[in-house]
Amino acid sequence: MKTRMKILALSIFSFAVCMTGFSARDGQAFPDGVMMKEGKMMTMKDGKTMPMDKTMTMENGCTVMADGTCMMKDGTKMMMKDGDMMAMDGKMMKSDAMGMHGDMMALKNGVIMKDGKMMAMKDGKSMMMDKTMTMENGTKVMTDGSVTMKDGTKTKLKDGDMIHMDGKMMKSGM
Repeated sequence: MKTRMKILALSIFSFAVCMTGFSARDGQAFPDGVMMKEGKMMTMKDGKTMPMDKTMTMENGCTVMADGTCMMKDGTKMMMKDGDMMAMDGKMMKSDAMGMHGDMMALKNGVIMKDGKMMAMKDGKSMMMDKTMTMENGTKVMTDGSVTMKDGTKTKLKDGDMIHMDGKMMKSGM
């Protein structure tokens, strides 16, 4: 039963990554960087994933060890968990911030701009967004991708950008 759940989770993970276009600017399904997957560190380069065999230094000075330990430029240390990803520029996407459960990654609830269209995600299922949505923190998202943040600032979502129900925005290409 556990094996079936892992296969299902990995299938959903693959689908979610393809749907969200994490690196829409260069057409890759995965951004170049590193990821903790099933307790093992993996490197992602040009859409290919392979086991991480050496320490890597990211563009922002963060060092990532093959065991998942990250030493930030300011000296703070953290350990990556399953589903956590770090792009080569050093930006981290934490699994718990994206509604991930174990090794399953999906934008479960929120909105995403995909191929110029706004999609609403509810419990991992996507549908065309047909009305303005107000997120938990007061951020308003319109069907054309216009966003009014809770502080009144305005922005426009680009392909691959997403906003979670709590109002946290994740830009494509990290």
